[in-house]
Amino acid sequence: MNTIYQTLLYLHILAGASALILFWLPVYFKKGSRQHNQSGRAYVYVMYVAAGVGTMMSLLGLCYPEALAGRVLSAAELLQLQATRLFLLYLSLLTVTTVRHATLVLQAKQQRTQLRQVSHLMLMAALFIAGPCLAYYGWTLNRVLLIIFGSLGALLACSFLYYSFKATLSAKEWVIEHLSSMIGSGIACYTAFFAFGGRALFAHVASLQLMSWILPSVIGAISIKLLKRRYSKQFAR
Repeated sequence: MNTIYQTLLYLHILAGASALILFWLPVYFKKGSRQHNQSGRAYVYVMYVAAGVGTMMSLLGLCYPEALAGRVLSAAELLQLQATRLFLLYLSLLTVTTVRHATLVLQAKQQRTQLRQVSHLMLMAALFIAGPCLAYYGWTLNRVLLIIFGSLGALLACSFLYYSFKATLSAKEWVIEHLSSMIGSGIACYTAFFAFGGRALFAHVASLQLMSWILPSVIGAISIKLLKRRYSKQFAR
């Protein structure tokens, strides 16, 4: 069991580290260029791998916590581990949904039939339903990160559903939706990195630890807002 888990962990770290770098390449290359498209596809693939492996790790951790720890755990330890695994599981769902939404928006453009596929609707519904559950669970445990991301995930699901079913789209609105969703996936990627890597880096400074968790969301939200304002003005002209 431990061998399987460690193998998955190394694969998750490799995919996650690759995604941290690949996230910036489409930003660097000119939109629509071959390099932009290729780096974007590579980012999507590694994010799917990271999310898939993260899901398997979470489920193993939830089902076999003591086998993986190699000892009997106290009730408090089990509760903390459960919270961590559920957070990672929700981050994986958030990652898959945002990346898939961004990809389908790019493929569909003005025609949104693909966004209304049952598989994609199920992902958005799962994100919306699980979000408040995670937030409430985080509130009972006083875990700020769970509250924030449970709420954020539910809001994203509402935004994706609204875009998928709204009556009409303005010209090039799909561009803004695609880029916003990609930034959303980047928020999930960097939050996962700081939530687990930052915990070790800032283990003795709780305020810095919390800031490293929240900062990607703040920067991402500001970036999305500025992006929408910029492109809305550009397309209006």
